[in-house]
Order: sequence, then C-alpha cells, then structure tokens
Amino acid sequence: MAAAAAQARAGVWQCRQPSRCVAAVHGAEPGADSGRHRFLVGTCALQQKNEIHLVEVEFTEESAEVSCRQSFPHEDEVWLISPSPTDPRHVLTCGLSSASGKSSAALRLFSMGDGPEASLQELASLADEETSLGTVKSALWDPHQEGNVVVADAEALHVFQGAGNGSGGRLTRHLTLQVGQRCNGACLDPHHRQQVSTVDDGHLKTWDLRTSRMAFRKDNAHLFAAKDVDYNPNVPYQVLTTGEDSALRFWDLRQLSTCMRSLTGGHHHWVSRARFNGHHDQLVLSCGTDSMVCLWRAGSVASAPLGSEPTGTEDGGGNRPPDGLVKRYEEHEDSCYSCCWSASDAWVFASISFDGKLVVNRVPGEEKYRILL
Repeated sequence: MAAAAAQARAGVWQCRQPSRCVAAVHGAEPGADSGRHRFLVGTCALQQKNEIHLVEVEFTEESAEVSCRQSFPHEDEVWLISPSPTDPRHVLTCGLSSASGKSSAALRLFSMGDGPEASLQELASLADEETSLGTVKSALWDPHQEGNVVVADAEALHVFQGAGNGSGGRLTRHLTLQVGQRCNGACLDPHHRQQVSTVDDGHLKTWDLRTSRMAFRKDNAHLFAAKDVDYNPNVPYQVLTTGEDSALRFWDLRQLSTCMRSLTGGHHHWVSRARFNGHHDQLVLSCGTDSMVCLWRAGSVASAPLGSEPTGTEDGGGNRPPDGLVKRYEEHEDSCYSCCWSASDAWVFASISFDGKLVVNRVPGEEKYRILL
C-alpha cells in the first residue's frame, strides 16, 4: 500500500501568481531525457509583471521531481499559451495588453532563449490596424498548413498567416468568419483541412473555412452554455464538448440528432476544458471551476474499445469496463481553467488552478495496464 501511494504522488509547482493556462511542450531538445515532462505556464496577474514558466517534471518510483527550468518575463497578462507543435522553442501567447492605456487583446509569437538569463524574443505580432480581437478563447496551430494560426474570440474565427519562418515580424489576417455571440472555444479538425468546430451558448457548430459556411450544427448540445470542444485524434468526425451543466458529451458530427455518450458525476460545476488522450482515446481528461480534475474512461466510443464485445447493455456488457469516472484528483483549491496531456508520455497530464498551482499527475497503474494488456 505504501509503495502504491508513493507511486501515485503528484508533482506540484506554485507560480505564486494567478494563472489560467498550461500547455505541454512538443518535441525534445537534442540529448534530452525522454522521461522528463515539460510544460509552459503563463501568469495573468493584474497590475503586476507577468511571466512564462518552463516547468520540468520527472517521476521516480517514490516521488516526482519538479523544477522551473526557466522563467521568462512577459509584458501582458497571459490568458492562452500555445507552443509550436514543430519547434519546442516557439510559443504563441494571447492575453490582455494595456500598453496603449486601455486593455486590448494581444497576439504574439516568441522564441524562448536558453540559459539562466534567457528572454523571449518576439518573432511576430498581430498588426492591430488590420484586425482587432475581442476576448480570445482559443489559439490553434493549423496542423495542415505550417505558419497558419486560427484564433477564436468571443464572436469570430480569425485565420492568421506569418507564424512560420520568414514572417517578417507580422501576423497578418487571412480570414475572419463571424460565428455568433459568446463563443467559448474552438478546435481544428486534425482529419480534414480547413474545418473547425466552435461552441457558444448551448450550440456546437462546425465551419468550413474554404467556403466560410457552417457544415454541421447542434443546438442544445448542453443544458446550459457549452464551454469547450475537442476532436478525437483517432476517429474522424467525433468531437467532445463540455458545459456549464457539469457534463462531457460525445458527438458524431454526421449524426447530431443524438448524443453518442454523456459522462457525468465527476464535476459539480462548470467543466472548463476536456482533452482526449492523443494515444489512447478511451481516456479523457477534464478540469472545472469546482477545482476538480477528472480522468474518464470512454471505451464505448473509442477507436479501440477495451475488453470484449458489448452485449448491448447500458454499461457496455461482456468484459468491457463501463464508461465513467476513473479517478477524481483533488489537489487544487481554486478553479481550474486548463489541463493537458504530456507531449512525451501518454500516461502523464497537468492541470493549473487560478491560484497558480500546477499539478502533474499520472494515470493509475490499474487503468494503464488494462489498456496495454
């Protein structure tokens, strides 16, 4: 029992400033230990100097070693942070800037230097005279077009070019598409070019950026407002949404008349974010304003269902473990607005709460071996 408890110990880092975002760093530096997990955390303190922390975590059998490898001063509040999927030193930030005397959205691309005295080098930024942004909800690297970034604010999708090499120091607007009021989040389709899904109020909408038209729509996807959306990386047309009704719901965009699966009982307030595991899509991670982080099993809608074939019963039947909550993690004491899976390991994930507490956990061994065996 003692060994099991030690194995489950989480890694914790305290930023000592409010934070709303955490992201896994993709790729690894030459010679880096693949067992180390790297995350970026951005702070969003009012009237204080903000920072971006590069936090490194290494698990052993009995403990988790956590260190802040680098800390970069950042002029603006950081509300979203998105590392490049192809270059681990490049990071896109979205936040609020008061440089002009009034608060406005700021979108910037940086290169992170190395060493104790390293700083952020700005590579490109939004040309304010071309496109003004509202409150930014999502900042997405286009997996199909290098150098393109899709940003969702409260009312529109914006496609920017210039996030690659040779950008000339500017992020230029390629397209703006109005998607409705009170947009809360967006996700790019990893399977189909120029397709992106958004959630606003209780609606799930999918847009074709080539035609600037809506491709799919589901009204009343949640009892109250929908908060987040994520695509299954292994199953085309399948998305996951979260809402203010404390539920996670799975949808097939081609058959939106019925919900494929709804998971409840883990959260008791708004579910801020949920993410499919990139390797094992039967695992789903979520966090919410109730300060809870939840790990879910959704084998019935996964690309590789667990166990034997179901018998048609509600819980899956046969030897298949039922869908539902695997474990609730309760290390946070404040609202959690962001969580993510490690980019270097399928079994490690991180979450951040508004008080600046970063917690890095692992999938329980029993669940891990259930999937692998």
